[in-house]
Amino acid sequence: MNRLAWSTCWLILLGAMVLMSHDALAQLKPQAPQIPAIEAEEPLELPDLADLISSATNLSGRLAVLETSMPRELDVSAIEDRYAGIMQNLDVLASELQSVKDKKEYRYSELIELKTTILSKGNSLKAISSPLLASIRELGASRREWLDEKRTWRAWQAALLKEEPLDEVRRIFARAQTTIDTALLLIDAQLKPLLTMQQEGGDIQARIASLVADVDSLMAAVPAVGIEASPPMLSSTYVAQFKGRLWRDVATGLGEIRWPGQFLARQGWLVLLQFFLALVLVIAILRHRQQLQGSERWHFVGERPFSAGLFVGFVTLSGFLEGVPRTWALAFAIVVGISFARLMGELIRASWERQLVYGFVLIFIISRLFNAVHVPLPLFRLYIFLAALGGIFQFIWWAMAARRREDAPLYVWGFRVGACFFAVVVILELWGNAGLAKYLFNSSIRTALSLLVGWLLLYLAHGALEWAFQSSSLQKVTLLQSYTEAMVRRFKMLANILIGLLVVTSLLTIWRVYDSPVAAFNGLLALGFTVGAHRISVGLVIAAAGFVYGSFLVSWVFQKLFVDKVLSKPQVDTGVRVSISRLIHYALVTAGFVLALVALGFDLTSLTIMVSALGVGIGFGLQAVVNNFICGLILLFERPVKAGDLLEIGGEWAVVKSIGLRSTTVQTFDRADVIIPNSDLITNQVTNWTHGDRSVRLIVPVGVAYGSDVPLVIETLMQCATANAKVAETPEPQVLFLRFGESSLDFELRVRVSNLDDKLPLQSELHQEIDRRFRQLGIEIAFPQTDLHIRSVEQDTASTLQQKRKPRSHRTVVPDKRKDRS
Repeated sequence: MNRLAWSTCWLILLGAMVLMSHDALAQLKPQAPQIPAIEAEEPLELPDLADLISSATNLSGRLAVLETSMPRELDVSAIEDRYAGIMQNLDVLASELQSVKDKKEYRYSELIELKTTILSKGNSLKAISSPLLASIRELGASRREWLDEKRTWRAWQAALLKEEPLDEVRRIFARAQTTIDTALLLIDAQLKPLLTMQQEGGDIQARIASLVADVDSLMAAVPAVGIEASPPMLSSTYVAQFKGRLWRDVATGLGEIRWPGQFLARQGWLVLLQFFLALVLVIAILRHRQQLQGSERWHFVGERPFSAGLFVGFVTLSGFLEGVPRTWALAFAIVVGISFARLMGELIRASWERQLVYGFVLIFIISRLFNAVHVPLPLFRLYIFLAALGGIFQFIWWAMAARRREDAPLYVWGFRVGACFFAVVVILELWGNAGLAKYLFNSSIRTALSLLVGWLLLYLAHGALEWAFQSSSLQKVTLLQSYTEAMVRRFKMLANILIGLLVVTSLLTIWRVYDSPVAAFNGLLALGFTVGAHRISVGLVIAAAGFVYGSFLVSWVFQKLFVDKVLSKPQVDTGVRVSISRLIHYALVTAGFVLALVALGFDLTSLTIMVSALGVGIGFGLQAVVNNFICGLILLFERPVKAGDLLEIGGEWAVVKSIGLRSTTVQTFDRADVIIPNSDLITNQVTNWTHGDRSVRLIVPVGVAYGSDVPLVIETLMQCATANAKVAETPEPQVLFLRFGESSLDFELRVRVSNLDDKLPLQSELHQEIDRRFRQLGIEIAFPQTDLHIRSVEQDTASTLQQKRKPRSHRTVVPDKRKDRS
């Protein structure tokens, strides 16, 4: 049995080896190359002789058009000069980069500045190359068209000359070939120098990429927060740094200050635009200075016109500057910092707030100055140590003063946190972690200033919007006169969003999350998440929210401008205006939501499928909602019930406030809002007192005692009706003698009321007037009277009852003298 098992195993193993060797040999055999299947070409459609001559004539016409409408030849020499200028700038930047590499220590901010300048050269290169690339694309497309024509004519020549070997046909083909060759030579003559220039631009782009890669490698070697080891401040090593070449380095840094000529040559137009905007603002403020000084909100602008103009003019356009050198950054810090300090000093009242702002501005300017002159690290550390130490004592003093004044606890704890923060900076400097201390110190100061600048910009933007809409020529617009506050509120929200984005991008740049504000803005918009195959970013969300908010805003403006103004004529019913307003609102909001979905990247085809699936679900689970929706459309179009109508539903009176697509809101006379599904108003019986006309009939029942003068009663009731101004003249009032009642003669006074709102007041007035006149004329208003007939009673009891009976009794006792038969 064991032998049989072993034999079986050997046979299986041998078979497997044979199969494996067969597959291996099959793979080693040379295989015949697979010839791809050649697709059958479509048969060439040959023209006849008449069409051939016409096609050759068309070629000549196209050549003439090409010669006249060809793109103008670019100024290649000007492009070469600009390319040469960029190469010279890159050579200077390469030398600066090499000098940075040769230094034993370099700063992260210095590398960022160098990288930004290099990238700005890349942007300049793109601006120069853009028209060049457009011309190359246009000429390339034209060249491909003429090459296709050349292949087509060669195919026609090979086919037709076999069938029609006529000399005339040969001359037609020769003429067409000459035309095509002339066109190609003309295109190539313009295309070749452009391609050469494009190659030069590519070389410059490669040079820029190489420099950026070198800067990135240096930045990667420096920690983002600058955590580099330095000697403790209390050590002899740190003290020894003040000897030797430290002061020579200071002199060298001062000598390196240069006029920012290249920066002004590159972006001088933007700097001039800043000065021009500041000048315009200063002139505008000076013209309205007295008015501004008398304003509670704008008095500080009127007191500081030059500071306000310089601050707004420089801050609003500073984000568009690229590759700002250290010297210009220092000048910008001085101008903007002093202007900001003067404005805040005039705006805020508390002394400690002004001292805080002045301190932040002073530290910011000094830091920019030290950065511009490349102050050596030991001196910069000493400056940070002294500034942080002074900040500790100052914040502790402010905290104690705030506690004595019994200010809000937030101020006290804020001062304490500031003192603790500066204490951390001092400890880091003493410990020897100079990079982290410098990073925290500079970033915190710039963060505080950014928040303060953002708050001031918001304050100015809100005030400018209020002034623009309330006290300027915009008030001449009829729409703005009625809805000024709403317009200001909506534009304030937009200003909050824009300035908030600017502040956030500034903070991301300050804390080195991104290298520049532009990169921070793009990176902030690129943040997001992935849903399936779609990437939803912050930018797309903002765009979608903008479409939705814009649709609501456009809907609101259109309703106020068109519905409230154009349709607010006496002949246009209120319900019609409300119906049109609702339909316009839903249409615009739906369009806004569709555009928002498109902005988010959703395919409309998928949206259609989703809506179809939703329709199936609605058919099963949302029948009531759909029913109310359809009934709402019927109410809006057919208008059996309109806004402002007076309804009687279930014995309750109510006024229609609004009609929606799902429900209708009515308000009872008790001021209670009742939400009624639209289907109830369509399927149930509803009494609408004001559907076609607001006039109603008022019936006043009157009962007089038996024996009254009937003609006098009728005449008196008519006089009461005609004397009241609320009673309509037509139809005339009417008095009807209806019946002989149990206790009275029953009359009805029927009058017509023009306005339903006057029905109850008129009824009250008529009751009072009828009562007054009846009293004057002695007409007795009847009251219920019951006669009691007693069949048998004792004689003594009957006498007693007759003696006690009053003249006007509600009961009449009639004794029955007949004996009781029972």
